[in-house]
Amino acid sequence: MGSNPTPSEPYMDNDEILKKENAELKDEIEKLKELVTIDFLTKVYNRHAFAHFLKSACKEVKWTAEHMSRRQRREYFSLLLIDIDDFKKFNDKFGHLHGDKVLKKVARFLEKSVRDFDIVSRWGGEEFAIILNEATFEQAKNKAEIILRNARKKLPVTFSIGVISSDPKYTPTQIFKKVDKAVFAAKKMGKNQVVFA
Repeated sequence: MGSNPTPSEPYMDNDEILKKENAELKDEIEKLKELVTIDFLTKVYNRHAFAHFLKSACKEVKWTAEHMSRRQRREYFSLLLIDIDDFKKFNDKFGHLHGDKVLKKVARFLEKSVRDFDIVSRWGGEEFAIILNEATFEQAKNKAEIILRNARKKLPVTFSIGVISSDPKYTPTQIFKKVDKAVFAAKKMGKNQVVFA
């Protein structure tokens, strides 16, 4: 006896079966992509995705500088590195579950603070990195100061923020080290401030 469909089971030919399976596979691929690029807790991009975006941005800036007559790509971008001040003390005082809620709130706050095409990511722990696409140093500086000012009003934590603008000669590692030093300097100078690399 063959495997004829029962009356309650709709008949599907091979093309329909393949289309259905392809759709299911596409859904699974999208879910896997999200697992690989999105931070589980905050739902912003993770460190891996950020590294990819920063590498791509640096490569485009360098390409544009080398091919001045073909300005089809990104000419510049700026990078903000944001560290939540005294987050360990905050966690110790209020507990990790409350700390997780604050991290989620910070992520939403940062996403609302920038444009849709900017890239907000959780670098790790209590650090967030933002690539401000096509933003000059002056624009990035202003954005960082606005973020700092608004955070004081809307969040139970403050930030130390490093700001740097792209340069065709910087590799992703070099630009990140420079902005990381700026954050360190902000912490050393008393926290709750912006330092420019």
